[in-house]
Amino acid sequence: MDSRSKDTVRDLAVASRSARSAEDIRFADVALAAHDWGKLCPGSLVTCFMSMPSEPPTSALRETLLRIGKQVALPIMQPGRQLAWGFDGGEFVANNFGIYEPALAEVDIAKASAIIIPALRVGLDGMRLGRGAGYYDRALSMIPLHSAGGPIRICLVFDEDVFETVPHESHDEPIDVIVTPTEVLQIN
Repeated sequence: MDSRSKDTVRDLAVASRSARSAEDIRFADVALAAHDWGKLCPGSLVTCFMSMPSEPPTSALRETLLRIGKQVALPIMQPGRQLAWGFDGGEFVANNFGIYEPALAEVDIAKASAIIIPALRVGLDGMRLGRGAGYYDRALSMIPLHSAGGPIRICLVFDEDVFETVPHESHDEPIDVIVTPTEVLQIN
C-alpha cells in the first residue's frame, strides 16, 4: 500500500480517538489491566509503553504487570528513530514530544517474554499501523519473530481499532496478539 493511504487511515484514527470521552478512557484503563497478563506475558521481563492521551491507557496495566512480579521495560526515543529502554517504577522525564520516559538502562528486549506495542489500528491479518515514525518497526526488526523463539508481540488498542487489515508495507513488522478492553485475539 502507498504511504498516502497509511496517512489517510492515521488521520481517521486520530480523529476518532480525539472524540473519546474521559469515561471511555477510564473504562479502558481498568479493563485492559483486568486481562490475564500473567498468562499473556509468561516470563519475568516484558516491555510496555507510557500511553499518550489518545492511546489506550497503560497506567493500570503497568501497575498490574509490576504487581505480578514483571520487570517492565519502557521505550526511550533515541536519535535516528531508534528505541532504547529503561525500567518502569522510577522517575520519568518528558522528552521533546511530551512523552514521559524512564532513565536509560541495559535492556535486551530480545529476552523479554512479551513486547506490548502501541498502534493506531491493527489488522486481524497480524499487521499494525503506528504513527508513522517507524520506531517500533525498527526495534522489532532486530529481534526474532515469536514463531522463531522471540517475544510475543502484543498490540494494545481500543475495540474500534481492530479491522480485517490495515495499510502496510514490506518493512512493517507483524504482531501476534491484539488486546482490547474487551478481548484478547491470538492472530499468529
